[in-house]
Amino acid sequence: AASNPAFKVCCESMDYLVDQIRAIEPKLEAYQQLGLPMQLIHGDLHYDNVMVLGDTVSGLLDFEFCAYDWRVMELAVALSKYVGEGDPLSLITDFVSGYAKKGQLSNTEIEILPDLINLRIFSNVIYFTGRALAKEDGIDSLTSRADSYAKRVRWVNANREAIVSAVKDKMLALATVAA
Repeated sequence: AASNPAFKVCCESMDYLVDQIRAIEPKLEAYQQLGLPMQLIHGDLHYDNVMVLGDTVSGLLDFEFCAYDWRVMELAVALSKYVGEGDPLSLITDFVSGYAKKGQLSNTEIEILPDLINLRIFSNVIYFTGRALAKEDGIDSLTSRADSYAKRVRWVNANREAIVSAVKDKMLALATVAA
């Protein structure tokens, strides 16, 4: 990142993100061996892509990331948006309360969820890098987001135990009620 003058405004954040991407690669290789449940996912399901009429979901937008992927990635994608907001843990807890009414995850999926939230953030970094290189966007579309992405990853890394605990608590509470 340091070699491109356009990155001077976000050099520290970009270097941090690159280091974090390198650090997650061996974890992802290990996760591929876990036999995690797979399913068709929307891949970009978060509050900007959900249409609501009153209290009812009336439509979903942006299906370009739809894929057959690990089931847990759907939740990771949604939560990746919340970790950039104020008071992310309460937003995560509230979202998972609703998610757990229809979807359950295994303990293994929950344990790796923080890394998968970060994976989604990294995919955004790569997405906007690609758009800049293809001249679909200016480099500022990435540099303007780099600090926010780095902040999100730092928060996830610092709060991984709290994220796992909150998700387990909500999943267990609703599974117990359903039983």
